[in-house]
Amino acid sequence: MDQLNEKITELLALISSRPSSTQILITLLVAMGFTVWLWICYRLANSEATYRPQFAATLVSLALISTILMDLIQSNLALSLGMLGSLSIVRFRTNIRDPRDIGFIFWSMAIGLAASTGSYLLGLVGSLVIGLFLMLTGKNSTRPNDMMLVVRGSDTDLNAVGCLLASSCDRHEVKAKNVMADSFELVYEVRLPVSKSDTLIRRIFELGGVDSVNLLAETDAA
Repeated sequence: MDQLNEKITELLALISSRPSSTQILITLLVAMGFTVWLWICYRLANSEATYRPQFAATLVSLALISTILMDLIQSNLALSLGMLGSLSIVRFRTNIRDPRDIGFIFWSMAIGLAASTGSYLLGLVGSLVIGLFLMLTGKNSTRPNDMMLVVRGSDTDLNAVGCLLASSCDRHEVKAKNVMADSFELVYEVRLPVSKSDTLIRRIFELGGVDSVNLLAETDAA
């Protein structure tokens, strides 16, 4: 019985103990080391068009914030896990365009958890595996982009526009077709390399009866 009480006392002392200033500094340095690898993986997993510096900075700050919060409240294990869980379900209005970004967010929080609990080996191995996987499944920078094509004019063969898009684009889909007595407006979603967009616009004007052509590139939300 005395041995059981002694074990319980040791456990309570361990739970209620607070990390020293040196331990907190070490956990922050370890977290910063892991976030360097996180940032490198995020940069290499995205092309120039899809890389968002603001999101990369958010991932780094999220890892450090998770580490600080866990250091501050790790004397209460339930409160620590509850606080970390609440961070994972916070809803923001910024759309996540790439589902892999969710993986980076949870990886960032896992870095804070591993650093603050002293699980350095697990954090290192896990970060290496996750980082390599996310880089291998990164976006192909040569993949054509989806764009909105708006063609306005007064007199041209609408079927000729569709045939031209079919031969010039990897994919095209009619989104809207407004035809008036003296004018028309066609809206397509097309997929083609940006390098071929100028050629496509020139060929549309060569059909005759076209007043304007607008090609709107898809932009990522910051």
